Order: sequence, then C-alpha cells, then structure tokens
Amino acid sequence: MKNRLKAWLKAPLFSPAGFLVRATGLALAHAVLSICGLREFTSVLSLTYPEGIPRNLSLLFCLLYMLTYFSFILIVPILGVAAGLLALASRFWKRA
Repeated sequence: MKNRLKAWLKAPLFSPAGFLVRATGLALAHAVLSICGLREFTSVLSLTYPEGIPRNLSLLFCLLYMLTYFSFILIVPILGVAAGLLALASRFWKRA
C-alpha cells in the first residue's frame, strides 16, 4: 500500500496519474482551508473585515482561500477531464 502511494505521488507530470494527483492535491487544499473557516474572510472583497483580526492577515486569508477556490472550480475539473482523455488516448494508441 505504501509503495503504491509513493508511486502515485511520483507520477510523471503529464500522465493520467499525474493529473489526478495534482487535482487531488488542489481539492484537498481547498477542503482544508474551507474546514478551517477561511471562507468567512471572503467578506474582505466587499471591504468588510472580520473583527479582532488584523486587516493584513484577513487579506492574506482571503487571497489564500480565493486561490484555492478558483483552482478547485477551474483547474481540478480540467485536470480530471485531461486525465480521462489521456488514458483513453493511450489505450487507443496501444491497440493501433
């Protein structure tokens, strides 16, 4: 089990496994930040800062959350589709 996990994590960048590993990492990063409550810091976008927290820290948390959010919404699905298409293409080219 441990060897299989290491093999997945060391997958080449442009391979179906590599795409899925990167997509999973981005999704986990977004999940961790959401669970930690950084979603409330998106109120900074409307210039409403949470009380008791310095503005610079609020801006940093907002930036981190927004980066992971947009990567989760835009990049993760693209990586999933790319992994599927690359796996299908590699099967097709092996048969031909």
